[in-house]
Amino acid sequence: SHKQVSALNEQVERIRTDYIRAEKEWKAAEINLALQAAQHEKVVSNLRNEIETLQEASRLEETVAELRERNEEMEELLRAKCLEIEENDDRFIE
Repeated sequence: SHKQVSALNEQVERIRTDYIRAEKEWKAAEINLALQAAQHEKVVSNLRNEIETLQEASRLEETVAELRERNEEMEELLRAKCLEIEENDDRFIE
Protein backbone atom coordinates (compact mmCIF):
# COMPACT_ATOMS: atom_id res chain seq x y z
CA SER A 1 0.00 0.00 0.00
CA HIS A 2 2.90 2.32 0.83
CA LYS A 3 4.35 1.52 -2.61
CA GLN A 4 1.06 2.41 -4.27
CA VAL A 5 0.90 5.75 -2.43
CA SER A 6 4.50 6.45 -3.35
CA ALA A 7 3.84 5.53 -7.00
CA LEU A 8 0.72 7.72 -7.03
CA ASN A 9 2.68 10.61 -5.50
CA GLU A 10 5.34 10.24 -8.19
CA GLN A 11 2.65 10.15 -10.86
CA VAL A 12 0.98 13.26 -9.40
CA GLU A 13 4.37 15.03 -9.35
CA ARG A 14 5.03 14.09 -13.02
CA ILE A 15 1.57 15.29 -13.99
CA ARG A 16 2.11 18.54 -12.07
CA THR A 17 5.50 19.03 -13.79
CA ASP A 18 3.95 18.28 -17.19
CA TYR A 19 1.11 20.69 -16.45
CA ILE A 20 3.50 23.49 -15.44
CA ARG A 21 5.60 22.90 -18.58
CA ALA A 22 2.48 22.84 -20.76
CA GLU A 23 1.22 26.06 -19.16
CA LYS A 24 4.57 27.78 -19.80
CA GLU A 25 4.54 26.58 -23.41
CA TRP A 26 0.96 27.79 -23.81
CA LYS A 27 1.88 31.26 -22.47
CA ALA A 28 4.93 31.41 -24.74
CA ALA A 29 2.78 30.38 -27.71
CA GLU A 30 0.21 33.02 -26.79
CA ILE A 31 2.91 35.72 -26.68
CA ASN A 32 4.35 34.53 -30.01
CA LEU A 33 0.90 34.60 -31.56
CA ALA A 34 0.32 38.16 -30.34
CA LEU A 35 3.70 39.23 -31.74
CA GLN A 36 2.98 37.54 -35.08
CA ALA A 37 -0.44 39.19 -35.25
CA ALA A 38 1.14 42.61 -34.67
CA GLN A 39 3.81 41.89 -37.29
CA HIS A 40 1.20 40.68 -39.79
CA GLU A 41 -0.88 43.81 -39.21
CA LYS A 42 2.18 45.93 -39.92
CA VAL A 43 2.90 43.97 -43.12
CA VAL A 44 -0.74 44.27 -44.24
CA SER A 45 -0.67 48.01 -43.55
CA ASN A 46 2.52 48.40 -45.60
CA LEU A 47 1.01 46.38 -48.44
CA ARG A 48 -2.13 48.53 -48.40
CA ASN A 49 0.05 51.64 -48.64
CA GLU A 50 1.98 50.13 -51.55
CA ILE A 51 -1.26 49.24 -53.35
CA GLU A 52 -2.54 52.78 -52.86
CA THR A 53 0.72 54.21 -54.22
CA LEU A 54 0.59 51.91 -57.24
CA GLN A 55 -3.04 52.84 -57.91
CA GLU A 56 -2.14 56.53 -57.76
CA ALA A 57 0.78 55.93 -60.15
CA SER A 58 -1.55 54.05 -62.49
CA ARG A 59 -4.03 56.94 -62.47
CA LEU A 60 -1.16 59.34 -63.10
CA GLU A 61 0.01 57.26 -66.08
CA GLU A 62 -3.53 57.26 -67.48
CA THR A 63 -3.74 61.03 -67.08
CA VAL A 64 -0.38 61.53 -68.79
CA ALA A 65 -1.48 59.26 -71.67
CA GLU A 66 -4.72 61.23 -72.05
CA LEU A 67 -2.84 64.54 -72.02
CA ARG A 68 -0.38 63.27 -74.64
CA GLU A 69 -3.27 62.19 -76.83
CA ARG A 70 -4.96 65.59 -76.45
CA ASN A 71 -1.65 67.30 -77.17
CA GLU A 72 -1.26 65.29 -80.39
CA GLU A 73 -4.81 66.22 -81.41
CA MET A 74 -4.10 69.90 -80.74
CA GLU A 75 -0.86 69.72 -82.75
CA GLU A 76 -2.77 68.13 -85.62
CA LEU A 77 -5.37 70.92 -85.48
CA LEU A 78 -2.59 73.51 -85.34
CA ARG A 79 -0.87 71.98 -88.39
CA ALA A 80 -4.16 71.99 -90.28
CA LYS A 81 -4.79 75.62 -89.33
CA CYS A 82 -1.27 76.64 -90.35
CA LEU A 83 -1.73 74.91 -93.71
CA GLU A 84 -5.05 76.67 -94.16
CA ILE A 85 -3.44 80.03 -93.37
CA GLU A 86 -0.58 79.36 -95.80
CA GLU A 87 -3.06 78.45 -98.53
CA ASN A 88 -5.02 81.63 -97.84
CA ASP A 89 -1.80 83.68 -97.95
CA ASP A 90 -0.86 82.08 -101.27
CA ARG A 91 -4.28 82.96 -102.68
CA PHE A 92 -4.03 86.50 -101.36
CA ILE A 93 -0.56 86.96 -102.87
CA GLU A 94 -1.77 85.74 -106.27
